[in-house]
Formats: sequence, C-alpha cells, structure tokens
Amino acid sequence: MASIREQAEKFWNGEIAVREQHPLTPTGESEEIAPGVMFYRWFANFAAVRTEDGLVLIDTGAWFNQEETVRMVRRFTPDRINTVIYTHGHVDHALGMAAFVAEGQKNHVARARVVGHRAVAARFDRYKRTAGYNGLINARQFGGPEAWPADYVYPDTYFDDRLTVTAGGLQFECHHGRGETDDACWVYIARRKVLCTGDFIIWASPNAGNPQKAQRYAREWAEALRVMAKTGAEVLLPGHGVPVFGAMRIRQILNETAEYLQSLYDQTIALMNTGAALDEIVAQVAPPARLADRPYLQAVYDEPQYIVRNIWRLEGGWHDGRPAHLKPAPAAALAREIAELAGGADQLVARALERMAAGELALAAHLIDWAAGAAPDDPAAHAARAKIYAARADESPATMTHGIFRAAAAESAAKAGVELPADSRKI
Repeated sequence: MASIREQAEKFWNGEIAVREQHPLTPTGESEEIAPGVMFYRWFANFAAVRTEDGLVLIDTGAWFNQEETVRMVRRFTPDRINTVIYTHGHVDHALGMAAFVAEGQKNHVARARVVGHRAVAARFDRYKRTAGYNGLINARQFGGPEAWPADYVYPDTYFDDRLTVTAGGLQFECHHGRGETDDACWVYIARRKVLCTGDFIIWASPNAGNPQKAQRYAREWAEALRVMAKTGAEVLLPGHGVPVFGAMRIRQILNETAEYLQSLYDQTIALMNTGAALDEIVAQVAPPARLADRPYLQAVYDEPQYIVRNIWRLEGGWHDGRPAHLKPAPAAALAREIAELAGGADQLVARALERMAAGELALAAHLIDWAAGAAPDDPAAHAARAKIYAARADESPATMTHGIFRAAAAESAAKAGVELPADSRKI
C-alpha cells in the first residue's frame, strides 16, 4: 500500500477521487509525517506527538472504535500520555478518550490532562439530554444502529480564545474559531510547522450545513481559515481525509475553502436583504465556479444548499418567508386534501411514478409523500415511495443526503413488505 504521503499527492492531483475513497473511510493507516508526529487516518483523524514529557494527543478518535485507537497509539510508543487536546466535542473526535482513561487506570498511571474549548462542556451536556434524538439521526445519516454514548470525559482545562499548551519543550497553540461547531479549535505546533485543523478541513465541501445537526457558522469558519493560512505551516492534518504537504498547497486549500464559504455567505445575505424567500435563495446561490473541480471541495458529505439554509437559520431565523409555512396545517391533513383534489392517493402514486420515470425525482418525492401521508397503510403507496427514495439515494453522492433518502426508502420498504438492494455507498 502506498504511504500516506504518496496517497496525499494522488488525492491532490486527482489521481484518487474523493468520490471513490470517501474522506471518512477509516483506513487505520498511520505515518510519522514530521519528527515525532504520528498521523492516524481513522473515521476521524487524530495525531500523537512525542515529547520529552510524554505524548500529546490531538483528538482521540471515536467512541465506537476506541479500543483499537489505543492499540494504534501503542504500536507507535508506550509513552505516558501527558495531554489530550480536543479540536471539538463531536463523538468521532473526542470520545476515544474513555479507553485511554481505562488504560491508565489498569496500568496505575495518572490520567492525561484534557484541554478543550469552554463550549465542549455544554455540548456534552446537550448530548446527554438528546441521546435518543442523536442516536436516531446518526443511524439515519450513516445507516448504522441507533446507539449513542452515555459517558463523556470532560476537559480539565478550558479556554475561550487561545491557549498555549507546553509539553517537553514543544508548544501547542490552541486557537478557538466557530465553524462546524461552536466549540472548535485548531492547533499549531510551530516547531514542527504542523497545523491540525480538526473539521475546519475535511477534504470535502465544508460540513457547514448538516440538516440534522446544530447550528454551523460559515462566515466565522472562513475567518478562521484565513488566520490559519498565515501560520506558515508546512504540514496540514485535517479532521478527515489525507494530510496536505507544502506551504503553498496549505495556503491554497485554506484560502480557497474560505473563499467557498464566504461566497455562499455573501450571496445568501445579499438575497436576504432583497426580501427573497428561502427557496428562492437556495435555487440561486452556488459556490464559485472556479472552485468546482477542486478535489478538496467536492460535495461528498455536506452540500452547498444546506450551507445556505444554515446561513439563513443563523442570520434570519427559522421561518422560510412563505406565509403558509408560518403556521402550517399538519402534514397528514395536507396530504389528505391534496389526495382528494387528485382523485385519490392512487392517482398521486401514479403521478409520482410518472415524474420518477421522467427523471424529476424531487417532484416525485413530494407527490409520493402526499400519497403515503393520505394512505399510510397502503402497501402500494409505500412500495412506490421506497422505489422513489431509493432512486434519490442512488443519485446523491453526499453522505447525509444519501443517508436520509435511503432511510426513507427503508422505512417504506418495511411497510410495503419489499426488500431494497444492498446499500453500496455505506461508509
């Protein structure tokens, strides 16, 4: 297998496409990409940095594969873990920590200090309150079980804007910036010229719009990226995907990702200021055309239109500008009314299948949802709905879009007593 550095070159040049090897793919590979700095390609990447005072971990991997995370680190070194820095509190980045705590207890070694932004605690508290919801949406997004962690290792040291962590003569400069999360930070190791971005960079269109998750911050994300571009880093370790090597390339990926986000933000705000409704804005706003072929900005996870919706939510509230949507009729009542106008739910099913055959899947989805809403126990309606949403999933390269459509197809397939083909895109 090619080294991580060799793979990174191929990703940058387009020899390996992110649509073929998804940036969230947990390969389990590792490589020392700078003196004493071991990089791990995991579902969410993490790094282990050797110092004279022990290891410093930047992120810890996910809760669902945490034991293997410990084994990966221990293949690098048995050194005591001095400090762990969370780039943010998402469960794929911070919740491998429990296994390191368990290891320390087993070996009678003092637990590592954990450093994180002050908002990490509020995130963990929210996760406990909304465990059921988060389990459901993660299952929908990734096609896995409806499980969600119950235990969290909170930081011992919090910071607000900036904190420098010193270990064994190395300084780890932690900088807060709102982006994918409100508790995000990026870390710069100046003596190694290594920049750890967390999920500010994920080798895909920025995850600034996820339709099932909490608020994201496109404008501030762009600001943070522009600050990172001034560090002079020569190695960039992203939250997902492969590293970037070379100062010029690093400035490029940071500044162009900032441009991508800033453009979506500026276009959205400009149209909001004209009084345009949300659906009109979503239809008009697009990323800069000159960035369309960038391998690190492909919409394989999030999508630009979701980013637009999140900008609207942050800057304009939840009402989309359509008066009927302010206090809408219940979805089932609306479905029954439309079915009656159409001459029955079976007419809506037939029309939905016609629209599907014509390649108009978005219209087909509206029609079949009305049909299934008007006749919730009708196997024929659900069989058609399963077929339509399976087709929408198949044509959707973005993980979250594919996952939501696939979940809808599976829901109706179960009600209709039919089977869906295997999901070839599951990460």
